[in-house]
Amino acid sequence: MSETIWVYGYHGTSMDRASAIVKTGFNPSNNEYDWLGKGIYFWQDAPKRAWQWAQSTHPNNPAVVKSRLKLDRSCLDLLDIGYSPLLKTMYNGFITSYTQQNLTLPQQNPDRSKAHRLDSAFFNYVVKTFNSSSDYRIDSIRSAFIEGDRIFPSSAIYDLTHIQIAILDSSLIEELCILTMDDI
Repeated sequence: MSETIWVYGYHGTSMDRASAIVKTGFNPSNNEYDWLGKGIYFWQDAPKRAWQWAQSTHPNNPAVVKSRLKLDRSCLDLLDIGYSPLLKTMYNGFITSYTQQNLTLPQQNPDRSKAHRLDSAFFNYVVKTFNSSSDYRIDSIRSAFIEGDRIFPSSAIYDLTHIQIAILDSSLIEELCILTMDDI
């Protein structure tokens, strides 16, 4: 990404955690199953999707933190094809790294589970490789995810498809505010 763009990101959580985030900032997620690796996760321009997630994980006190996100040249933007050849090449290095360390590759089956262990490990590898040995840094990753059910039989459109952003550098997050169901 060569120019800076600003988008709104929505982070579903509990009201208690949302209040703490506004006061002290986000803590990055570092689950082995996070789709884009370690980062602070947002749904781009999708407050209702963030609210749905907050309700499902925090049914007693859901909330959404709305933030303005800066995506610039440090964004690994998978919405365009420019990074595809590089990522295919890097996957070979990722496999070699696991083989040399005598590690078993993380397993995933996206048709049966939302646990994206292989994707997560791969993107953590990509970020570590770039950020430790390159003039180019990766401070955020953005990608589209097909999720949910077809909106009608044979449709290529799924009802929960979304754009997700993982922010690795919290200085790219601005203008935090808490949204409740009345705001959505």
